[in-house]
Amino acid sequence: MANYGEEFEKIYVRYFNDVFLFLKKLSKDESIAEEITSETFFKAMRSIDTFRGETDIRVWLCQIAKNCYFSHLKKQQKKKTTFILNNA
Repeated sequence: MANYGEEFEKIYVRYFNDVFLFLKKLSKDESIAEEITSETFFKAMRSIDTFRGETDIRVWLCQIAKNCYFSHLKKQQKKKTTFILNNA
């Protein structure tokens, strides 16, 4: 199991910057990009067994990152809507 962690650490080190820059460009916000990059690698680590190797791992990670970003946007929109409704 330690080998599994070491292998994922190599993936993290190699692709962290790619994922971060992708999210920074997508979100135009460095702090959001940092937060979602962490979430992306957490989700990737939990689901690495589902990676089939049919695409480059960078593509797989960026897909997870994109999905995390869109989930973040939905949560933010829901918070705004709830705030508006509660203060109307």
